[in-house]
Amino acid sequence: MIYTEEGLKRTQELIADLERSLDELRRRVKPINEQKYRLMASGCESQIRQMREEIDEYLGIVPYSDLVPESEVPVLA
Repeated sequence: MIYTEEGLKRTQELIADLERSLDELRRRVKPINEQKYRLMASGCESQIRQMREEIDEYLGIVPYSDLVPESEVPVLA
């Protein structure tokens, strides 16, 4: 959970670090073994998603899915 502006800043920095790690994996591992890349990347992706949700909660951003019923969410084909 994020409780302060300093916590927000630190979480944003951690996300940036994880995104750089994902980029490195994408460049080094994916061309050699895509299955291994997906396995290794999934942990980073999960952490990023969780931290972004914490940022949204701290900022008071309501998820789109909470605003619009699922039946009305447009499906992109």
